[in-house]
Amino acid sequence: MTRLEEIAAACAPIVLRDPLAELLGFKADGRMEFTLEDAGRYAGHLCPTVATAFELAREGLKRLYGDQLPVRGDVSVKVHSAPDVFASGPVGRIVGYITGAAGNDGFRGLAGRFARAGLLRYEPEAAPFGAVTLWRSDTRASVCLVTRAGVLPEQPVISENLRPALAGDPRALAVFRQAWAERVAAVIEAGPRLFEVVPSVSAQHQPQHQ
Repeated sequence: MTRLEEIAAACAPIVLRDPLAELLGFKADGRMEFTLEDAGRYAGHLCPTVATAFELAREGLKRLYGDQLPVRGDVSVKVHSAPDVFASGPVGRIVGYITGAAGNDGFRGLAGRFARAGLLRYEPEAAPFGAVTLWRSDTRASVCLVTRAGVLPEQPVISENLRPALAGDPRALAVFRQAWAERVAAVIEAGPRLFEVVPSVSAQHQPQHQ
């Protein structure tokens, strides 16, 4: 098992209840667990950005639901950026994957219920830039989180060894992989410290179920 696999295996899962999964018999009690490894599979790789999005989803849901089990499909997500700017698209997709929020191409629902389409959107003009806002559809409670990248230690060895690793240098590859894994580990270890809660947008700007 690689160091990165060990980190993913040791990371606590995010647990939610999905009423749609329960209704359809996919999960008898609706309980669904999402692991960091799941997020890596969904993205096709595991990196600091995927880990950050995973922990952001965890922190946002915890602040919205407290000790209650979060309800998948009842959370709207807004990324304060365009999807093609920096890592905003991947972050939105990972948070949406966990919460059930989807763009306009998502599930339209059954008999007016359980719609996931329109619950994930990107707003380049929203402030602060790069933040992610989550809303509960039942209570309209919201939380807006900004990632504090400065909390993480710098890892110049990653960029220094990237090109040699891509060129086939085995030593550079080993160093790069180790530093990459430790960067992911730093994200997981930082947990709530990695995020700052900022004022939420007003109610009139909250996304609605479609």
